[in-house]
Amino acid sequence: MKLQGELIGRGDAGYKFGSDLKLQDRSGMIYTRYASRFGPIGNFLFGSSKVQNLIGSQVNVVGWFRRGIAPWLDLIHLENNNTTVNSYHRFWSLTVAVGAIILGFGLFFVL
Repeated sequence: MKLQGELIGRGDAGYKFGSDLKLQDRSGMIYTRYASRFGPIGNFLFGSSKVQNLIGSQVNVVGWFRRGIAPWLDLIHLENNNTTVNSYHRFWSLTVAVGAIILGFGLFFVL
């Protein structure tokens, strides 16, 4: 899904180091979720160093639309005039899936 709009704030109100963002476009607001390839430490560093500079800017985002109690967008790519940010949700999904398969085979052959 591709969207164009303005980043209006962090996803978690009041949390200064949060890496999730709120995107406002002409149809409404949606939460965008960022995932670093370095896990929670990378998310913390992104939230503490880069997010404040992105808030208030016009951006183009590409990501996967997800449904739940509230819809959200798992970021793949975020771009404004001077910054490009890549997110790695697919990397972590693949890592967890491969780990589960290896664990399953290991348990199958051990037990």
